[in-house]
Amino acid sequence: MDIESIINLDSNDLGYIGERLKEIRKELVDMDDIQDKRFSEFSLTKLSERLNMARSTLANVERGSSMVNSIKIILYFYSLGYNPIWILLPDNEFVTKRNLGENMVYKEDIQEKYRDLEKKVTDALGEFKKSL
Repeated sequence: MDIESIINLDSNDLGYIGERLKEIRKELVDMDDIQDKRFSEFSLTKLSERLNMARSTLANVERGSSMVNSIKIILYFYSLGYNPIWILLPDNEFVTKRNLGENMVYKEDIQEKYRDLEKKVTDALGEFKKSL
């Protein structure tokens, strides 16, 4: 998708985002160990309360008719380990839905280890190129 295509998008073109948000919420309801799923932390009512929005607004987001609050919900699901790229890309067949490791990148010790690994790989590639 090029920039011009993105600029010309309207809410009808982005309806799949609401469907994916609903899919994730329902998955979270199913995984909740509560007996009566109506009282799950991820029910429409509880999630809308947690996100400080009207229940009807959340329902509209899931129907694709309200993009205003979508980003807020996407960020919340990201904090639970869901991949926002899976939600946002129209063709997400080769993108993982859950990306639990991604949130770990923000931990300082993980960042330092990653920088060390990156340097070692860069050095190794440099040595390999010299040998060619």
